[in-house]
Amino acid sequence: MKINLKKIVNPYKKKFFKLITSFFKNSKNIDQLSKINKRNIQRILVTRPNHRHGNQLLLSPFIQTLESEFTNTNIDLLVNGDLSKVIFENYRSVDHIYSLPKKPFKHLPEYIKTSCKIISSRYDIAIVGNEYSNSSRIFTKLSRADFKIFNLKKKTKVSDHIAKKPIDILIFFLYNEKSITHYPKLDIKLNAKEKRKGNEIISNLFAESKNTIAIFTNATGDKKLSKQWWDRFCSKLEDRLTNINILEILPKENISQVDFKYRSYLSTDIREMAAIIENCSMFFGADSGVMHLATSTSTPTFGLFNGSSKPEVYRPFGDYKYFLETNKTSVDKLIEKIEKYVL
Repeated sequence: MKINLKKIVNPYKKKFFKLITSFFKNSKNIDQLSKINKRNIQRILVTRPNHRHGNQLLLSPFIQTLESEFTNTNIDLLVNGDLSKVIFENYRSVDHIYSLPKKPFKHLPEYIKTSCKIISSRYDIAIVGNEYSNSSRIFTKLSRADFKIFNLKKKTKVSDHIAKKPIDILIFFLYNEKSITHYPKLDIKLNAKEKRKGNEIISNLFAESKNTIAIFTNATGDKKLSKQWWDRFCSKLEDRLTNINILEILPKENISQVDFKYRSYLSTDIREMAAIIENCSMFFGADSGVMHLATSTSTPTFGLFNGSSKPEVYRPFGDYKYFLETNKTSVDKLIEKIEKYVL
């Protein structure tokens, strides 16, 4: 019997680093942040070493907030993989994107080289993109920043949502209070050419000019909804919302929970995928990176949550962004809610 050493060691490794990073504190001078001239803030580091495109997209509201608060700044990102270069290519303030390899020990020289570049650079502010990420906290701690922000220890109410929380923390230290009421939405910032291409793809897929509804039936682990659920849902959707095309956005594994019943499209280019969704009338998908990608477009987006992940942490937010709890509501009631939202 082969022993999976990595599976045995990983839980202990996480607990060890969680214990170490729990002692990291915000800069002693953090209260001075509210008194400085924001135009003097020229370099900011945001650490979020994670390779999933959903988690990187969830940084976009925070990046927009930094851009609006610090109009004279360049923002460096620390991530895993290369997707942030694609996601943030149209963000004016994003300067360097440091990409750590997803498997450090297999690419140790590259990992050390990138780490040294970050640690040797000077920043006005370094802030964790997710306060529960051990690696994010470690790199913020090691950075040469005048102000280092990890979390909000004071008894100040912050949002549960993973995209809103770093905004709340920043705003508190800038203004000594939680003063934000409207959060920027997730945004991949598609340009006009990309949107036109998405429209062309849909026009080539469907001869009839109808409203197109996009579905994404895949998700990781327990978040995936069953084939039976998708069959019932799509059948009811076709009955109640007549004169529609249904387009299934396929995952890279090229699998379908509706057995490829509908016209489908597979792309590994997330900007192209976003452009296609942008040209649809609605999007439905379980909690996944593609759900967050849909949220980053202007298309009405419905996130489907079955109880295995928390809507208050990961739900779509913004205008025409909704979540539906499939474990608490029948398909018929869900369709009624959808009609209420969009009709």
